[in-house]
Amino acid sequence: MNQGRSSLLRVFSLYAVSGFVSLGYQVAWFRIFTGWFGSTNLTFALVVCNFIGGLSLGAILSERLTTLFERRLHLKDRLRIYGALELCVGTTVLLTLLAEQVPADLWGVFPYDLRGEIWVQTASYRLSQVGLAAACVLVPCIFMGATFPLLCNVFVGEPRGDRFPAALYAWNTLGACVGVLACQFVFFLWLGHERTFWLMAGMNLLLGLYFLVSGGAPRSAGEAHAEPAPASAVDPATAGSGVLLTFALLSGFLAGALEGDLFKRISFLIQVSPGATMSFISFWAILGIFLASVLVYRSARLTLAVIKLCFVAALAYYLVAWQLRDLIIYPTLFHSTPAHLLFFTGIYVFPPFFLISFLLPYTCNLLQTRRQHLGLAYGLNTVAFCVGLIGFSLIAPKVNIFFSLKLFMVTLALGTLLLIFLSETRPLSLWKPVVALAGFAVALLVTPADFDRDYFLPDSHPATKPITAVKSNGADTTFVAGGTNLYFGRLPMSATAYKAQVYQRLMAHFPLLVHPRPEKALLICFGVGNTASAIAAHDSIVRIDAVDLNDNVFETAPEFAESNLEVFRDSRLRMIHDDGRDFLTRTDESYDLITSEPPPPLAAGAYRLYSREFYQAALDHLSPEGLMSQWLPMGQLPERAQNLAVRTFLDAFPHTLLLMGYGKDLILVGSPAPIDLERLAQRFSESQGVVEDLARIRVLEPADLHKRIMLTDEKLRFYYQTGRLLSDQRNDFEHILGS
Repeated sequence: MNQGRSSLLRVFSLYAVSGFVSLGYQVAWFRIFTGWFGSTNLTFALVVCNFIGGLSLGAILSERLTTLFERRLHLKDRLRIYGALELCVGTTVLLTLLAEQVPADLWGVFPYDLRGEIWVQTASYRLSQVGLAAACVLVPCIFMGATFPLLCNVFVGEPRGDRFPAALYAWNTLGACVGVLACQFVFFLWLGHERTFWLMAGMNLLLGLYFLVSGGAPRSAGEAHAEPAPASAVDPATAGSGVLLTFALLSGFLAGALEGDLFKRISFLIQVSPGATMSFISFWAILGIFLASVLVYRSARLTLAVIKLCFVAALAYYLVAWQLRDLIIYPTLFHSTPAHLLFFTGIYVFPPFFLISFLLPYTCNLLQTRRQHLGLAYGLNTVAFCVGLIGFSLIAPKVNIFFSLKLFMVTLALGTLLLIFLSETRPLSLWKPVVALAGFAVALLVTPADFDRDYFLPDSHPATKPITAVKSNGADTTFVAGGTNLYFGRLPMSATAYKAQVYQRLMAHFPLLVHPRPEKALLICFGVGNTASAIAAHDSIVRIDAVDLNDNVFETAPEFAESNLEVFRDSRLRMIHDDGRDFLTRTDESYDLITSEPPPPLAAGAYRLYSREFYQAALDHLSPEGLMSQWLPMGQLPERAQNLAVRTFLDAFPHTLLLMGYGKDLILVGSPAPIDLERLAQRFSESQGVVEDLARIRVLEPADLHKRIMLTDEKLRFYYQTGRLLSDQRNDFEHILGS
């Protein structure tokens, strides 16, 4: 008996390591794919769908893969087969490292098609991304997904084997829970995501080798008699397979939908450090799954009636908690430290996830008791999870965020009602899921999609001003408040107010006036079009490439026609829907000006537009006397983040200046060549359009521009000594949040 317990403990603890590695891969893949294809909806979908889809396929094919390994590798010990599967995972993930060698311009230096007035990625380029993601993520995850059903099958009939799935699932999720935080806040910070990926692959290979060599599966695996079930337990013979598979589907769909809704809901409401937010959500969700699985394992008398009550409690908690969101959210907005964010996400994520996470391990235990292979149920569960996650993180938000948040509440209520009317002791009545699906179809039609002011601070523009141009692309719901302010969700992104006009127009005029004859400009992030219109005022400019990740900004540009002087109609302007950073890795163009006004540094993916690698890419695409201007929102950054941002810019550009924009909105200017300030006076009056545009921001003579210089190159390098730089590999902005 002691030997059996020792064997179980060995499997449990090392399967926790497998969970640790698996989630390490996932969070690293998010970073790696963002570097390849940009911080886009497609990137998110590629990782999630291939990861979860691979787990699902692996679970469904688990029995066939096991048989294949038995025949081809002549392995009879199924723990050795498990080791072989882990080796396959650790080997095939190396495809990611090979794929990184694929040239960024393999699909051309301008892989875009013109749709209407906006250039979008070609279908062939998007399909190539799907194929690359399938090779790098789907393939290893198939082997990964086969391991859980295999291990459950190994211990069928062993003492307490009927509750083995819940215990195994608990240990695996415990490892995953630790893996998320370890990667996000330790490994990424000190090693970077690529070295972390190598570390995970090494751990994976060692784990596989250990089991391949040691084996140790019970000789009676799959044949021994199970312990008699407690008197109160369900008779396995009467438990309908259709009901159990429905449990697996329902559990997966609601868990995936809940995670998708929580990510969109929390990101929309607090709009800070989405990388940390995603990690915190994953942490609390996995912790809830872990504790629920432990309780299912420990409690032999847990009944479906109790689980149904838990779903009702989860629904009630979710409804009440979000009605009381103002008590927690608004203090969090002003004290956005990691501890506050962890506390905030825990309040809203952990209780509902914990309460709905009893159903899957309970279902797996019933199947184990019946000596049925868990592959199909676990596979359907992961497929449903993927559908729910994508549905409420990408598809429903395409209508708008308000529609998505309300639709989820209805979906959770319908799922709870369906579960209440199901019984594991009776065959599945098809009318029950059909009625639930019909109710969901009705909800799609009747759920309000109007702009909802209740989600905003009472005295904010969205709550008090007229709202126009509400648009959504799944990633962001954008709108215009009061005809002057452009919002991405709750985040004010750009505006036509005088203070915004000042620094946005200076970002174009100052570098263009110190260039001898600028012809081509690249604008990363279009906003309301102020900077683009300032660039267009220069007669020497022959082309402006404006690249923005959110295509809604181009469609919303006419709302700000009075401010941007209808620059969206300028024939020199190419509006390109893509990640600006990703665009730079492919294009072979050389620009006289590259200007970047990304979202605030703590917003989703924005740190990549403040990194050393980004600035190097910009420098490589500047003409010999070209210049780059970078928005520096000092008021939104702690002192450590300010130093990091400036130091990184200085490290990339040989010659720099720091300009005063407006208030704490400053401008960094960098160039490969010395910046000739005498040209300000020489070229100031060359274009009447430039003179008139500068007059809009009360710059009437060259001296007004000279006064804007706060620090020269020499003084910048004196005040900002060498030290740590912001890197693509390590998003340090997340780790100094709120300090």
